[in-house]
Amino acid sequence: MSHFKKLSSANKRSTEIVSQIKTHLLNGLLKPGDKLPTEEELVEQFGVSRTPIREAIKTLEAIGIVQIKRGEGMFITKQPTSVSLNPLIFSLLLLNESLDKLIEFRQHFEVMMMNVIKSNWSEEKIAKIRQVYETQKETLVSDISTEKLVEIDLTFHFAILETTENEYMMEIGKTIYELYKPKMLQAKHTFDVEKTLKAHKYHLELLSTKEPLTQKQIDEMIKYNKEWIG
Repeated sequence: MSHFKKLSSANKRSTEIVSQIKTHLLNGLLKPGDKLPTEEELVEQFGVSRTPIREAIKTLEAIGIVQIKRGEGMFITKQPTSVSLNPLIFSLLLLNESLDKLIEFRQHFEVMMMNVIKSNWSEEKIAKIRQVYETQKETLVSDISTEKLVEIDLTFHFAILETTENEYMMEIGKTIYELYKPKMLQAKHTFDVEKTLKAHKYHLELLSTKEPLTQKQIDEMIKYNKEWIG
């Protein structure tokens, strides 16, 4: 079982914990399927309270690096996805001190993403996004868990991302949303189904024409993004 060093950096503690686990993965001290120390052991090894340990584990769980098995403990995922092993995600996780900067980056990126779709617009492409939205209207229920709601919300944005048909944009977009995911899970409030569907409907309406986005429309998109994390 891996042993970690006590933290001595002035950086955010949960970020430093993620950094050490990343280093252990890269140098082979941790491998897929390996069991992590218990929460109590991690507290002792890192010399911190439970709060940064839980923040770090939640982040790593959200991007598919760590799997928690009830009654057994915490494990490195046996079959990590290409997304969870993406070095760009790890690098940005370590830089991710400012939530405001991440929100700002996502907002500008989504405007660019929509402009790309509009520059090569077709009804067939938009129909695929519309189908995802119609399916969500049928499957989203009021008592859905936050975890499931986040997953469904991101499915819609991934559908928009794929419609750009731009490999560079898709790779960067996936990274942005994977970084955003744990922030959504840790949001101070539960974002309800009605607001999620309203936001998706608005995005779909914006994409339903070739017309460039107006500043008013961009401001409305920004408002929806901020409400998720607020």
